[in-house]
Amino acid sequence: MRHPNRLWAMTKIALNVTMGLLYLYIGYFIIEKQWFMTDLDQRVSYSLGGVLIVYGLFRVYRIIRN
Repeated sequence: MRHPNRLWAMTKIALNVTMGLLYLYIGYFIIEKQWFMTDLDQRVSYSLGGVLIVYGLFRVYRIIRN
């Protein structure tokens, strides 16, 4: 009976780490290309990319902490 709970826990960890890394990649992409659905001003791209990178780091940190 414990096996499905462990499988779900491992799946949840993998999904959270993947999403954290995805946020990091998207943040980097926005800063590098200065584009997100439309051309962005340099200040906007750095701000949006920075927020996404910080959020991605937070998600990965939260999984590692637990």
